[in-house]
Amino acid sequence: MEQKSAISPAYALATARLGAEKIAQLTTDSGRFKYRYDAKSKVELSGYNVLRHCGAIWSMLDVFTATQDNQLLESATRAVTYLLNEHLQFYRSYLNVCICEKNTIKLGGNALAALALAKLYAIKKDDILLDTSHQLCRFMLEQRELQGDFVHKRYFKSGKISAFRSEYYVGEALLALLACYEITGDAQLLNAVVKVESDLAAKNYGVREQSHWMLYALEQLQRFDKSPHIYQHARQIAAEIISNPVYLDSGRSTPIACRTEGLLAFVRMSPQDASVESLQSAALQCVRTNLDKQLAFQTKDGGFTRGGGDRRDQEVRIDYIQHNISAFLHFSQL
Repeated sequence: MEQKSAISPAYALATARLGAEKIAQLTTDSGRFKYRYDAKSKVELSGYNVLRHCGAIWSMLDVFTATQDNQLLESATRAVTYLLNEHLQFYRSYLNVCICEKNTIKLGGNALAALALAKLYAIKKDDILLDTSHQLCRFMLEQRELQGDFVHKRYFKSGKISAFRSEYYVGEALLALLACYEITGDAQLLNAVVKVESDLAAKNYGVREQSHWMLYALEQLQRFDKSPHIYQHARQIAAEIISNPVYLDSGRSTPIACRTEGLLAFVRMSPQDASVESLQSAALQCVRTNLDKQLAFQTKDGGFTRGGGDRRDQEVRIDYIQHNISAFLHFSQL
């Protein structure tokens, strides 16, 4: 008989809300986050990453849609203002809107910024949010068309493309393009995702990486395109997460939370036939087991520590909270 987690939907939602409230508390008046700190000493630690800034906004707004907690919306709005004030740039032309941090334009930063802006637009309906999200997405596509592939990292001043490649940026970009398509109706965005995903499916992209961002993107793509290979692509990634739980080896919270997010996205998809029922059941059992593990990293005030048993074990960072609260929120919504 399948073992049930003691975590109820109500408890999962309360956990997500507490974590989102913690991110809200970490949002300064300027909209910049207190990015990382030690859970025991409460000493703030150095560092910042605009990609994670955008991800934290997205997760806060996701919890807001479920709770209507206004402090989350207010904090997310300040964080968006900070993002646009400090990091919105024009690359070579006023038509090329991008997110830039320390002279670098990263695909993931642009993608999560576009995703966060689309999420806030769905709530507030401010046209500037729609327009900016749309321009960021068009910039990502234009860069891809010029190079034949997504540019993962470009230096703003020189224009030089870095050799750096992220395992997760493409999934983030596809998810952002779909979110922007949903609010703009720009078929160019959807058509690009359909083409890219078809190529990626043939290469089993995201399987080895156990990419939760690809699973998010595939879940959303299936809403607009019922091609069987989309579900099969997601199924391969989910099966890899279930059968090869190497992410547990680090003893850290975020790798677990990300796989939980991905599996939940897979479970939300519409299966092509009844033969996948056992895989979906296994996915849900893995989710329940993971959520129990994730609670071990939760602090009393709603944050989540890094873990790992090293000198950074008690570090709290906004993206550690982000991924954990998304996992608990989405479990509560099943």
